[in-house]
Amino acid sequence: MSEASIGNRAEQIAIGFACQRNRNHATNQSPTSSITQLAKDILAGEIDDPTDGANHWYSPRSMPKESQSSLCSPPVGTGRMDCSGGLENACGSTKNYKPKWATAERQVTIPDVRDCYFKFFKL
Repeated sequence: MSEASIGNRAEQIAIGFACQRNRNHATNQSPTSSITQLAKDILAGEIDDPTDGANHWYSPRSMPKESQSSLCSPPVGTGRMDCSGGLENACGSTKNYKPKWATAERQVTIPDVRDCYFKFFKL
């Protein structure tokens, strides 16, 4: 759950549930003991799922900014991202790109998840 290392508790819980439905995400960071315990609690059914079945997410803070369109060129991966969802204002006045699948009708709102840090979707 390296993607949630900067997240608050609600964000970490949401990532913990959503990543079970879509495991194609970052694994380049070893989990902390608190993240390991959170995963155990989720798997043991001790925490309710707040995601309404969300299976995709991204972090607007991690997406290329408007001035970084060169990071949006195919192929996706190795520092390049899917930016074909266009630009958005998720983090103040700075515009960032979003993935093609990140549409408003698919977005799941989760209490206490900061829009600038994570957005969740049910595809």
